[in-house]
Amino acid sequence: MKRAKQYPFLSLQRQRFHLNFENASSATNLPLENDFYRWAWSALKNEYRRADISLILLDEEEARAYNRDYRGKDYATNVLSFALNEGEILPDQFSDGLYGDLMICPQVVLKEAAEQGKTPEQHFAHLTIHGTLHLMGYDHIEDEEAEIMEAEEIRLMLAAGFPNPYQEDEYYNGRYAVETQVFRTPNLPTCRRARLRRRRIDPAAPSARAGSF
Repeated sequence: MKRAKQYPFLSLQRQRFHLNFENASSATNLPLENDFYRWAWSALKNEYRRADISLILLDEEEARAYNRDYRGKDYATNVLSFALNEGEILPDQFSDGLYGDLMICPQVVLKEAAEQGKTPEQHFAHLTIHGTLHLMGYDHIEDEEAEIMEAEEIRLMLAAGFPNPYQEDEYYNGRYAVETQVFRTPNLPTCRRARLRRRRIDPAAPSARAGSF
């Protein structure tokens, strides 16, 4: 009787990165959990020894509530990133890890993909990578840091087999427009890091969910 092949690399990968995934959206024909895992892993694997991220898909009304409560913007946006260790010192046992939450609204993502002439998979991949990079500390408030983040997004998207997410944008001019504290381009994720203060997550708990504060 043939034995199933063993892949030690996959086991090691799962030890390094745990994705707590929940689909709470009514949208259909969405990427699978493994897809989101693969896109987030591609962004963080060379920077962190371990990571524990919660990713939840939310319908528009709930996504709108989070955006309103944490960013003061009363509309549903595409992705929200909540970094556990933003501006905080973590205990030593967590100092080499990445911990945070991503919230994605499929209805907004699908609408944007259609408007921008992208496939849904391409746009979901870009938003997942973009949100993960925010958890890692990337940002685009200043031009210099915006260029660094954009270059990393392009590199990761090309490595994943997708085109440059910015090259078809006739409005994109290499700069991030600023609307108070919201940073936008027509082809860029409209939601930016929403900062949670005094947020408590137990990174050792595999059932930790986005939105559990």
